[in-house]
Amino acid sequence: MMMLDFSIVTVSYNSALTISETIDSVLSQKGVDFEYIIIDGGSKDNTLEIIKSYNDPRVKYISEPDDGLYNAMNKGLKLARGEIVAILNSDDLYTHERVLDRVKNEFLFNSSDIVSGHIYYFDEDKNIKGRVYKCSDYLCSSQWLDGWQPPHPSTFVKKIVYDNVGEYSECYKISSDYDFLFRALYLNKFKHSVIDEYLVAMRTGGESTRSIGAIMKGNKEVREILKSHGVHISKLFTAKKITKKLFNKFNRK
Repeated sequence: MMMLDFSIVTVSYNSALTISETIDSVLSQKGVDFEYIIIDGGSKDNTLEIIKSYNDPRVKYISEPDDGLYNAMNKGLKLARGEIVAILNSDDLYTHERVLDRVKNEFLFNSSDIVSGHIYYFDEDKNIKGRVYKCSDYLCSSQWLDGWQPPHPSTFVKKIVYDNVGEYSECYKISSDYDFLFRALYLNKFKHSVIDEYLVAMRTGGESTRSIGAIMKGNKEVREILKSHGVHISKLFTAKKITKKLFNKFNRK
């Protein structure tokens, strides 16, 4: 069986208001071979009916209860047959129809293991940028130890990286993507490159950004993750992490 370029995994639950746009943005991608795996948590609205309405052989789905976001992501990883895995939230969008083609070329040109790009947030109109999250083109230890990470929805990972460092830890509710990328990039030094473009548009109100409470919980989890890997944490860690979050919240450049 020929290897696919990409497996795109979307986790959904009661996502009827947004999932059509997400699916459309994936199926519009050109220049690559991919499968689209949707892991639905047993939605009570008409999310499943919307998914079923797409008569496209690239779309695969399961709908059943899960044990949280990262448990559902791991289900998707187990089904993935693509060389590169992308995780796209059920209310987020690729910014144009050549995103995956652009990412594939970056992997080939730089022999990368992980490729990231920028994201921006929007309210109603996907073409109007709100705050932005630009991915740095380098990683230094001080950034990681301050809780920095590439934006997860616009980060694309070779399947062999998951095979080597493991899937998402289900111990964390908000920050398991930080834990995975910390293991892959900081501890195991997989090769990372950055595309200086906006690849994903995210609706405001995601799990890790919707409230101060969520920021504090995510901050606590990152501290636990670093401690679990034997990393010394600065006394200024919490202040730096909250400052960065608040800066990102209002950054519209």
